[in-house]
Amino acid sequence: MTRLDSPNKDGCCTTLEGHRYPKLDGLVQYLDSLSGRASLAKLTELLRGANVSREDIAPSCVFGAKGYRRNTIKRTNWYELLALCWRSGDRTPIHDHQGVSCAFKVVEGTGTEIRFAPTPSGLICPVQTVPMAPGYVCAADDADIHEVANMQAPGTDLITLHIYSPPIKSMNVYEFTAPVPENCNAVYGRAAGADIPC
Repeated sequence: MTRLDSPNKDGCCTTLEGHRYPKLDGLVQYLDSLSGRASLAKLTELLRGANVSREDIAPSCVFGAKGYRRNTIKRTNWYELLALCWRSGDRTPIHDHQGVSCAFKVVEGTGTEIRFAPTPSGLICPVQTVPMAPGYVCAADDADIHEVANMQAPGTDLITLHIYSPPIKSMNVYEFTAPVPENCNAVYGRAAGADIPC
């Protein structure tokens, strides 16, 4: 396991830096009314109804130099609303969302979600790969294990709008496979075409 603002006076969604996002007003109105963890079904419904483009959340579309970047639009004790920005090849660790309702919508680009299931061995196994086109909404329940990535060609961005309720304080992070044993490292490190035993 790895441990990983409030509205302005007119009620319009405003970031901590003071940027306005009128197209998020309906969504934020519901989120601001929360006094506990949000319903995953309600978050899914609200995100499906949110007609948001990159231009609508432009001040929060900031990309990182190394890996995807999480840009907080608004945060309270009961939710965090973010724009995540991904360059080609950016990906999350494999993780779950224990204790948090998590839903997100693809705003621009096509993402890839890889879903995993635990096995009796203690390892996890990929069970489904889902292409996520613009408008796609992903809702992850507590025990769902997944990885999200931008597997598009270099130069093609991915932007997603995420809601976590309550904000993530910790999550479980998983490894797809066990580490290669030390006595096998040299064998797996041989050049392609070498005689490598199974």
